[in-house]
Amino acid sequence: MENKENRTIDRQEAIYQNAMILIEGELYAEASAELARIPGYRDASERKIECDRLAVDKKKDDIYAEADRAAGNPNVRSLQKAIKIFSTIPGWRDADERIEETKRRIDEVVLKERADREEAIRAAKAEEQKRKKRRRTIIRALLISALALVVCVAGVFLFRKYATPAIRYHRGVTLIEQGRPDEAYRILHELDYRDSNDRIRDIVKERLENAEVGSTVRFGSYPKGHITSKEKDDIEWLVLDRDGTKLLLITKQVIDCYPFQRYDRRHDNVAWNTSVLRSWLNGEFSDIAFDKGERQFLVRTRVRADQTPYSTSSDPDTIDRVFVLSVQEAQKYFPDEESRKCTATLYAVEFGAYQSSKGKSSIWWLRTPGGQTITEMLDEGAVPVSSRVACVGTNGAIITVGHDVHTRGYGVRPVIWVNTEATDTLLPPKLS
Repeated sequence: MENKENRTIDRQEAIYQNAMILIEGELYAEASAELARIPGYRDASERKIECDRLAVDKKKDDIYAEADRAAGNPNVRSLQKAIKIFSTIPGWRDADERIEETKRRIDEVVLKERADREEAIRAAKAEEQKRKKRRRTIIRALLISALALVVCVAGVFLFRKYATPAIRYHRGVTLIEQGRPDEAYRILHELDYRDSNDRIRDIVKERLENAEVGSTVRFGSYPKGHITSKEKDDIEWLVLDRDGTKLLLITKQVIDCYPFQRYDRRHDNVAWNTSVLRSWLNGEFSDIAFDKGERQFLVRTRVRADQTPYSTSSDPDTIDRVFVLSVQEAQKYFPDEESRKCTATLYAVEFGAYQSSKGKSSIWWLRTPGGQTITEMLDEGAVPVSSRVACVGTNGAIITVGHDVHTRGYGVRPVIWVNTEATDTLLPPKLS
């Protein structure tokens, strides 16, 4: 009997010593499991309680370290990941403060990226102006020289000045006659020679006239590749509706990302008419996407201001050439979730557009107000502020309660009405 008791004590002591080794190695969960095998032996029960506490703390420390590593990467997606991880350990160390700090860093990164892009665009325009000025200077010098040179030199100059546009023009006309209007469009575009503008108009008109609901048309151009590239590509549009000579178009992909509203705006509801997204679409985006000839096809449309259970006041309708769909319109033109799924261009992704890991789907804005009305204390007192607007999720579901209007990683699918007769008309809303 005594030998049996001694063997039991020896076994318990071995387990206890093994647990101590695990504790020294900071393997608290494993140590707790060992101590649970010898309750009542020495201080095993008290040690187990302490190990359980230390195991929880170590797990939180590991989570905090993972979030800290993600926050150290100055990349919007990595910073968003850090916020998500910090949110799983509220109150632990300075996790709450790190969340707010990371949100501010996201704003700074996005604003810097957009400022860099705008600066690049301005620099490109300035360089183009310099190039044109240099060209005018060279032509002026050639004209002065030509007056002093013999007839043959003047003939060479005249050939360069007048024959080249004629050659390009005739090449474009030949391509049209050969049934290759897309190639002709690239040659005749901005040539401004004889009736080249009319021929460009005819090509665009034919593209639109032959379009049917559900088909794809190319109209306008916008960056599609790397954000460092200055090249623009044709915008592909999906035809949603047809009303006589008018077509309702939406981009097939998310072509950029932009917040619905900025942090510094103060208003009493989330309204399309006051959104920065509306201002951007009808300003900067339109200037980049459509040239003077293409704008003739755009229809000024009365865009209805949706009233929902989340609205806080009556908002006016607007007159826009570019807009985004409402919840009702999205349900009408995209009747199921699969049809609403949408990928983003490389340009939009590099600019911060969110992509799902599976299927590479993006979230895209609608214009219908969402939920979550909060109250802000301003100089004039407590003011209700609606902080959400509806959107389409990566799975194609319409999120009517909406997401935060300040989110910068959500995509934009511009919507336009075009008139194949290229007349400036006012189109009433299709949906009542």
